Amino acid sequence: MTMDEIAEAIDTLDSLIAALSMQMPDSLHVKALRESLPNVRDAIKSGYLAAGGENMWAD
Repeated sequence: MTMDEIAEAIDTLDSLIAALSMQMPDSLHVKALRESLPNVRDAIKSGYLAAGGENMWAD
Protein backbone atom coordinates (compact mmCIF):
# COMPACT_ATOMS: atom_id res chain seq x y z
CA MET A 1 0.00 0.00 0.00
CA THR A 2 1.29 3.41 -0.89
CA MET A 3 0.91 6.63 1.01
CA ASP A 4 -1.57 7.74 -1.67
CA GLU A 5 -3.75 4.71 -0.92
CA ILE A 6 -3.65 5.50 2.80
CA ALA A 7 -4.57 9.12 2.04
CA GLU A 8 -7.46 7.89 -0.12
CA ALA A 9 -8.76 5.73 2.74
CA ILE A 10 -8.57 8.72 5.08
CA ASP A 11 -10.42 10.90 2.55
CA THR A 12 -13.14 8.27 2.28
CA LEU A 13 -13.53 8.18 6.06
CA ASP A 14 -13.65 11.99 6.18
CA SER A 15 -16.38 11.99 3.53
CA LEU A 16 -18.41 9.39 5.39
CA ILE A 17 -18.12 11.34 8.64
CA ALA A 18 -19.19 14.56 6.91
CA ALA A 19 -22.12 12.82 5.25
CA LEU A 20 -23.45 11.73 8.64
CA SER A 21 -24.32 15.37 9.41
CA MET A 22 -26.38 15.69 6.23
CA GLN A 23 -30.15 15.62 6.44
CA MET A 24 -31.14 12.38 4.76
CA PRO A 25 -32.86 9.17 5.80
CA ASP A 26 -30.94 6.90 8.13
CA SER A 27 -31.30 4.08 5.63
CA LEU A 28 -29.18 6.03 3.12
CA HIS A 29 -26.50 6.64 5.74
CA VAL A 30 -26.43 2.95 6.61
CA LYS A 31 -26.31 1.95 2.93
CA ALA A 32 -23.35 4.26 2.28
CA LEU A 33 -21.50 2.93 5.31
CA ARG A 34 -22.16 -0.69 4.36
CA GLU A 35 -20.84 -0.06 0.86
CA SER A 36 -17.79 1.99 1.82
CA LEU A 37 -16.48 0.68 5.12
CA PRO A 38 -15.42 -2.77 3.87
CA ASN A 39 -13.24 -1.12 1.21
CA VAL A 40 -11.67 1.22 3.75
CA ARG A 41 -11.07 -1.71 6.11
CA ASP A 42 -9.39 -3.68 3.33
CA ALA A 43 -7.17 -0.74 2.40
CA ILE A 44 -6.09 -0.17 5.99
CA LYS A 45 -5.53 -3.90 6.53
CA SER A 46 -3.39 -4.04 3.39
CA GLY A 47 -1.28 -1.14 4.61
CA TYR A 48 -0.88 -2.73 8.03
CA LEU A 49 0.31 -5.99 6.50
CA ALA A 50 2.60 -4.19 4.03
CA ALA A 51 4.21 -2.39 6.97
CA GLY A 52 5.06 -5.76 8.51
CA GLY A 53 2.11 -6.20 10.84
CA GLU A 54 1.04 -9.69 11.82
CA ASN A 55 -1.99 -11.05 9.97
CA MET A 56 -4.40 -11.45 12.89
CA TRP A 57 -7.28 -12.02 10.46
CA ALA A 58 -6.00 -15.19 8.79
CA ASP A 59 -8.34 -18.14 9.06
